[in-house]
Amino acid sequence: MRNARASAPATYFLGVRLSAEEESLLEQFRTTNELPNRSEAVRSLVRGAGGAPVASVELPTTLRAELEEIVEDGYARDLDGALATVLTLGLRELARTHTERMPALRERARSTSERRRDRRRADREGRGLLGP
Repeated sequence: MRNARASAPATYFLGVRLSAEEESLLEQFRTTNELPNRSEAVRSLVRGAGGAPVASVELPTTLRAELEEIVEDGYARDLDGALATVLTLGLRELARTHTERMPALRERARSTSERRRDRRRADREGRGLLGP
């Protein structure tokens, strides 16, 4: 059974001794990333350490332009920093929505529902007074 490899075939054999803890961590990394064997796990770690992303997310052009603008304005050092900043601000706003705004929205929905119920009841009573 052949496994997926990098674009170039492996030409060097590297024998590395690992402690039991290191071997356990390597095995955990392999299973977490669903790699077929330890060699692929080590290759993945080496590629990741080389600065080349193992798996990257494709961003829409408009979002990438916004992130680049954040970097150009000096709010972040690079695109990763800009993305982290945007996510942090977004998560903070989401938390604020859930802690501050959602109770107010629920209360408004309840009062609107009660008002609607009161109007229907008044309408039925009024129709009952007018007769059939």
